[in-house]
Amino acid sequence: MKKLLVSALGLMTLTLAGCSNTLTTKQSTYHPTALTAVVKGDAKAKHVTYQIEDGAQQSVKVAAGTYFFQVPAAPHDQTVKLSANGTHKTVTVKATKALGNYKKFAASYNQMVIASYLPTKVQKQLQTAQQTQAQTKQKLAALAKTDPTAAAAAAKQQQAAAQQLQAKLATAKRQAKDDLLPTTVKDGMQNLVTTKAATVRANVQDGQLMGLALITPTAQMKTKRGQKQFGTTFALLGATLKAKPKYVINKFEKVLKDAKFNSSSTNTKTIHSNGIRFNTGFSADHLYIYMTK
Repeated sequence: MKKLLVSALGLMTLTLAGCSNTLTTKQSTYHPTALTAVVKGDAKAKHVTYQIEDGAQQSVKVAAGTYFFQVPAAPHDQTVKLSANGTHKTVTVKATKALGNYKKFAASYNQMVIASYLPTKVQKQLQTAQQTQAQTKQKLAALAKTDPTAAAAAAKQQQAAAQQLQAKLATAKRQAKDDLLPTTVKDGMQNLVTTKAATVRANVQDGQLMGLALITPTAQMKTKRGQKQFGTTFALLGATLKAKPKYVINKFEKVLKDAKFNSSSTNTKTIHSNGIRFNTGFSADHLYIYMTK
């Protein structure tokens, strides 16, 4: 009887030990890097099911006893519930700062992109017109009191010039259509722009732009056209984030130069400018630049 009891207790201990190790996580609290936090762990199961906050349940495969999945960064702490074979775990993904309101960012960026398709002379004309709009209106109002005829002629001339600028802007907008960001997006990770030279990926949560990724094939960086398109996109994204484009690009060129001596390196290097972090990384065939606060 004693032997039977000891055997039963031993079997129970082994069973409980096996259950306790069915699902583990590397950490109980995760901090996002770049656009996401990567939750990792071990599991004695074929799949691990997880739920981020009140979202839908998702599943990830377990390979060689380990698993991982990504949780997009958000402006608030997130609770993630995991389960496998009846074992449950809960981890927390900490909040990060947003780059800003997505709609405002997209509007500002698109305005810069459209302007980049205008000749330099027209860009200056447009800038001058915007800066002197209120002053010009006041001058016309004053002139109308002393010489209505001259004021009417000047207003007509300015209207014609404005119409010409609007026509040029419309042409530039058509040319830039493939490079423009969508004005409205759903929450989550998504590609905003995809061209041959570069992909702009974003993480949007609660209408806030949490982070951006600029991804380009390394093959494109070997062509003058690819370098130009990439450089323009990079500079415009940085300028919209109110970073210092020249400073960031100079630092980035140094990162690229260093990478040539070790093309197989996947190490991430960080550039800081005006509160924005530019994390650069390389794979065998792509260059990645992550922009976060």
